[in-house]
Amino acid sequence: MSIEPLKKQDGRLLRAQRTYDDVHKRLIESAVELFNNPLISPDKISVSQVAKHAGVSVATAYNHFPENKLDIYGSLFQLGFKDVADELRAFLETSPEPSSAIVMFLDTIANKVVELGNAIRFAWFEVRDIQASGKWIQGEPYDVLKSLCKNYDPESADDLADDIFQLFNGCTFLWLRYDPSYPVWSKYTDEWYVENINKIFEKATRIQK
Repeated sequence: MSIEPLKKQDGRLLRAQRTYDDVHKRLIESAVELFNNPLISPDKISVSQVAKHAGVSVATAYNHFPENKLDIYGSLFQLGFKDVADELRAFLETSPEPSSAIVMFLDTIANKVVELGNAIRFAWFEVRDIQASGKWIQGEPYDVLKSLCKNYDPESADDLADDIFQLFNGCTFLWLRYDPSYPVWSKYTDEWYVENINKIFEKATRIQK
């Protein structure tokens, strides 16, 4: 059997996958823009509106997001996790100090959260349904964190990872609640969030002592 037809078929499959990935990214970028537009109520954002904003047919958009906004939210998490994982992988190739890897990991997540802005705020409160769907979230950032902590201090890795995780979630919850209209929540800005995430490793290591 000649292998030439297989090469052509593989080429078509690769092109089709690239086209799908490009459209998916465009749809996600469109959703992020819409969710971060203060003039648009998040409740009014639909798959159809995301498609129109991205310049993609509604039928194509539903092929990517058959379960409506739940799939949009899930895609946000998947894209965010992938970007963080790619940056961390590249950073680890430079053989950094274990402590630097932990700080970099936390900082990368914080900056990705801020980049996605309100889109991730709305998605965060749907995370249980997203996880239950089994489609979008494979693996936990906590598992990566625990692995990094083992490289830093094998004996206390579990406790250190738990302390970092709790501090991270505490900061993230306050950032999620940011509201410039209320004095209590108005101080938890993007700048506040990144600054405090950068302090977490130092705080966690002090707890361990």
